Amino acid sequence: MYDAILLATDGSEAAGAALDHAVTTADAHGATLHALSVADERIALAADDTDDTRAELRERAQTAVDDAAGTASASGVHVETDVRDGVPFREVLACAADVDVGLIVVGTHGREGREKRINMGSTAERVVNGADRPVLVVR
Repeated sequence: MYDAILLATDGSEAAGAALDHAVTTADAHGATLHALSVADERIALAADDTDDTRAELRERAQTAVDDAAGTASASGVHVETDVRDGVPFREVLACAADVDVGLIVVGTHGREGREKRINMGSTAERVVNGADRPVLVVR
């Protein structure tokens, strides 16, 4: 059913839960897992030292995809990695189109109550609203 699956990861605990689902699904379908992490340009632009901040964000993003690749490879899943600069939800949607994945897998921080109402603009929500293909959101 799926030949290619996109995992959006930031290396967080929520992304780790999404990784588990993505690896299991990719393994079950013999799909390639595409691990993507985005260095959020909005954070870099707001920083006093833009170049150092960009470098740190890219390093974190690279670590996130490297960790995901290690987990996927250990499970026998073929994985490709990508680190992009930009606005996370936009880059996730662009990557999904570029690679023509059949499924996007993202994690959510599982906010509740007041915090959930305040943070309605999450990356996961924006991916779901903008996607033209199935999205699995893992809490």
